Amino acid sequence: MASIVMQDYGNAALDDETLAIVEYVEKLTKEPSEMTENDIQTLRKTGLSDDHILSVVMITAMFAFMNRLADGLGVEIEDEKGAFVNSWLRTSESTSSWLHYQPKEKV
Repeated sequence: MASIVMQDYGNAALDDETLAIVEYVEKLTKEPSEMTENDIQTLRKTGLSDDHILSVVMITAMFAFMNRLADGLGVEIEDEKGAFVNSWLRTSESTSSWLHYQPKEKV
């Protein structure tokens, strides 16, 4: 499922809360100056508390910071590790069903 979400989350079977988080994170990452109170209200409507929303924002910000730090310093991934990550991202559902796990909907 992780590779599906990374490549096209619109085709992943995500529950409403997870989809709202992914859409929020995408907007925060790509268009941070466009964030509004409405975006936060959308997360609250799915049941997220303000503490959970803060966690989503902090994790997103830390990920962006670490990427920019690594890019700014010219950090390169070792060939072997890079090859592993690339193979994982291209893994098909038939070869790794655990990666494409679809959680059951909340009752």
